[in-house]
Amino acid sequence: MTRLATILTALLPLASPATATELFAAAGDWAGEGRIAIGPAAPLERGRCRIEIAPDPAGQDVSITGRCAVAAGLSDISLRLLRGQGGRVNAGIWSAATGQIVQFAGTETAESITLAATAPVLLDGVGYEARVELVAPEADGFTLRQLLRGEGETAWRLVVDMAYRPAGR
Repeated sequence: MTRLATILTALLPLASPATATELFAAAGDWAGEGRIAIGPAAPLERGRCRIEIAPDPAGQDVSITGRCAVAAGLSDISLRLLRGQGGRVNAGIWSAATGQIVQFAGTETAESITLAATAPVLLDGVGYEARVELVAPEADGFTLRQLLRGEGETAWRLVVDMAYRPAGR
């Protein structure tokens, strides 16, 4: 799997339950199915993720671990989300394939969570801006979209479009 595919699949599990405000109460096994691009110019292709969400009892941080798959291979991931004051959310994501930690910061509302990488994601010497948008359109799931933009580019490109449900549903 390419380094970009590893980073993209590492970003997939930024998960929330029925509404974004319940992000830090989600727990257990979740399954995601949708489309993932394995490179900055590659077409979207079918992908899946299995994750375990473990919130802390105080509801201020949540740990997520799991594995994502596309036709090119698998990637183990680990992520920690921290709730801040005034609707702020910070996240750190690690991918086993690259050993790279990507930091995100953003905001949480009742309908969504929007995060942006705090520094470019470097892959093969090229920096990419990354954004993640989580939306909860249904009572038992949520949608995650990730967008990338290369250095000097003005347009964002959709690289992840994934729907999550509790595992077994």
